[in-house]
Amino acid sequence: MALLEYRNCPRCGHSTWQEFTPLADADSSYWRCRDCGDRRAAKRVRIEETALLHRGRLQTATSCADVLIRDLSRDGARLCLDEDMPVALAVDQTVAFNPQLQPFGELAQYIPSVVRWIKGQEFGLLFTRPLAISSGDIRRIVKN
Repeated sequence: MALLEYRNCPRCGHSTWQEFTPLADADSSYWRCRDCGDRRAAKRVRIEETALLHRGRLQTATSCADVLIRDLSRDGARLCLDEDMPVALAVDQTVAFNPQLQPFGELAQYIPSVVRWIKGQEFGLLFTRPLAISSGDIRRIVKN
């Protein structure tokens, strides 16, 4: 479980929840802001747009729908809504996302997430806790 503290971010200056990351460089700060986008440091696994088989499930408080996975990392995902299954989303909305990339394991379960941005049919999710699986393992799972 991550160590969290409410403090000023050394990068953006906002008072927000900070996550202690002991593997960060000591010159900048061991504390990472969850609001200024610093969590995007995780390596993203890009999924080809022609790979229509990479569909996940998105569940909101009122509905559930299929989504296309554009890219995936330990910290979040970039997804695209399916035009046949519209879902109303809002920034900072809590959702659950199931990548459906494994028959069992972490990428076969619903992951609690928060919608961070919306641009047309595409939107970004930030997982409430990073996945335990590495980017290399995610890449191998997607390629198989």
